[in-house]
Amino acid sequence: MPAFLLMSHGGCGGFGPKPATVQVKFDLYGGDNTFAATIYAQEVSTGETLTFPYGPHMPYIKVDLKKPGKYVFYARLVEAPDDYHYGYTSTRPVAYGHMTNGGTQDPASAGLIAVEVKPGGSYKAYVNDHWAAIPVPGRPVTVPWRLPPP
Repeated sequence: MPAFLLMSHGGCGGFGPKPATVQVKFDLYGGDNTFAATIYAQEVSTGETLTFPYGPHMPYIKVDLKKPGKYVFYARLVEAPDDYHYGYTSTRPVAYGHMTNGGTQDPASAGLIAVEVKPGGSYKAYVNDHWAAIPVPGRPVTVPWRLPPP
């Protein structure tokens, strides 16, 4: 079989749509996080949920999402996942940090921001609101969410 035919069939990895990349920043206070967390990316209609580790003092992580859709982002602290969670509700830093249960608490920005992910796209998510309601992983999102303004 000619070499060009071998290269054009299966297993090469360069064919098909590129995954979307989302830069996720987890900020407890002042642009830093002092605790390890699990970052969740959850598709709002299907509930498909992906998780990513986020270490203490990391500036951000980049995650690849292969399936298009609308995703919400949130985090749970590794040390106390049932007690401390944070959501992506604003692109601005929070006024208060982890020890004061910081967050926006702003009714105008209520709900998680959903990122509309398209193949090959590049996006950002800023997870920092302790007051955000977060969804049940693996289920369609029923907590308030919204698309960002255009």
